[in-house]
Amino acid sequence: MKNETIVITQERMAGWLMFNRFHKINEKADLKDSSRKIYIFKDTPEIRSIMGKYNQFKDIVS
Repeated sequence: MKNETIVITQERMAGWLMFNRFHKINEKADLKDSSRKIYIFKDTPEIRSIMGKYNQFKDIVS
């Protein structure tokens, strides 16, 4: 069975994806660090493309 999700560990990246109209599937506590969360999205070519554009817009967003 193919895994069709992507796990995002950075809150800013998750925010960027949601800003660009991608919906998170789930949000869970990080098993390695309980003070952090992980964000789960459906893995698509479109989401990968937007993730690639994040660095171009990082200074504007932050």
